[in-house]
Amino acid sequence: MRYKMTYIFLGLFLFFSIPYLITVFMAPKDEKREINFETYDSGYKIETDDGKSIDLESYLWMILPEQISLDYEEEALKAQAVILRTDIVRRMGDSKKIEEEKLPYKRISDKKLKEALGSKKYSLKDQARKRAVSDTLGKVIVYKNTYIEPFFHGLSVGTTLSGKEWFGEGYPYLQAKDSLEDVESRDYMSVTVLTYGEILEKIKESYKTDLTTDQLKSDLAISQATKNGYVKQVRAGNLKISGTVWAQWFSLASNNFYLEPYDGKMRIICLGQGNGLGMSQYGAHKMAEEGKDDQQILKYYYTGVKIRDINE
Repeated sequence: MRYKMTYIFLGLFLFFSIPYLITVFMAPKDEKREINFETYDSGYKIETDDGKSIDLESYLWMILPEQISLDYEEEALKAQAVILRTDIVRRMGDSKKIEEEKLPYKRISDKKLKEALGSKKYSLKDQARKRAVSDTLGKVIVYKNTYIEPFFHGLSVGTTLSGKEWFGEGYPYLQAKDSLEDVESRDYMSVTVLTYGEILEKIKESYKTDLTTDQLKSDLAISQATKNGYVKQVRAGNLKISGTVWAQWFSLASNNFYLEPYDGKMRIICLGQGNGLGMSQYGAHKMAEEGKDDQQILKYYYTGVKIRDINE
């Protein structure tokens, strides 16, 4: 009887344990792994002006909050991390280090981020930004084995801008892509109203000109733009001003804008955010909501690219 009970218990044990063991050993391994940023060494360094160096991977999560909203889906954050890594390594050239002052990015301290988000939200978003880096560890974007120049922007006008239309040549991976949900964003349109005096003052800071406000009122117009409205050139009298410079002068959300006389002033109606090239961050967020992962997002916005390890 004792042996019979032993066999029964052994049978029950095997009956319940075998499915579990099969699940454990047959399930695919999760390749994602947490890393210790304090000790991790990628071999790529950012040199600060105080003589210290920061590992590339640590630097990425320090700059990520200044480049994309941490409220976006994590797959969008991961796509942004890959973009930033690619750009920094591209700027390094044949070296594996670069001076921080040569980069167009700013770090945000933990203290400032916590003040901006609040303690509870900070804890969640701090984990999210670090996962965005660790889950994409060492991943970069290449086109024909060369790092791309990964242009990106906050919000398109429903379609991104092609590299050929903007630059004239090159950038074959920058093709116009539909990003239709961008136009539904509450930040899609912004309006700036300026006096002609304010405009003239800004012009005279950069140009020697006898232009008057009366002349400006009758001879200020967009003289060159892309099909979907990104301004290449503004004409003010005899002056030709870059649309990008114009947008910078007046802190416009993007260089997709039009000019409209309004109550004796000039109203600038601006659409989208940024330069319209490459990945739309809002579009990436919406794609992530639909279940797309970071590589699918990147390969959609950058045509014909591959995602590979930095050391390949």
